[in-house]
Amino acid sequence: MLMSDKEMRKVTEKLWAKNKYSVMAKGYEHYKHVSNVLKEAQSVEELYDIYVLIGESIRLPYTKKGMRTTLEHMWGYFKNRADKDEKREFFRSMNEILDGEGELSEEQIKLLKNPVTHLVNKYPSDYISQSHFIRGDVGWNVLFEGKDYVGITKEDYKKASESNL
Repeated sequence: MLMSDKEMRKVTEKLWAKNKYSVMAKGYEHYKHVSNVLKEAQSVEELYDIYVLIGESIRLPYTKKGMRTTLEHMWGYFKNRADKDEKREFFRSMNEILDGEGELSEEQIKLLKNPVTHLVNKYPSDYISQSHFIRGDVGWNVLFEGKDYVGITKEDYKKASESNL
């Protein structure tokens, strides 16, 4: 698929929107770094660097501090709609796991995501429900466009860069 610079920027911004909570959960410093690089990016080559940064960040392990920051950010989408019991359960389960000792296990990560999944099912938010953090079953570099899933690859950036020479 051949895209212009402008289209590649839009695609990269969509990839970032989809992945930013997954990156934030790996560490807020990674989230800030990608955000700042995206803000400054001018060329397709620089946009490709962001694509690479997102992919590398997704492969990092989750951190407790990053996960807490992410869950608190996501809570903001539901705080005016969720009831007191949902709020209490959200923060109880989060604190129970994140205040414990040691690294996060796969089971703990799943348990931390469950309350968000419950809330997004009860109080729909396309932005949250389409995030890689919630929809980890869909590749980090796959966007939902209309009724189709579109995989974005290094080749898309390469073609866009070559067409703009």
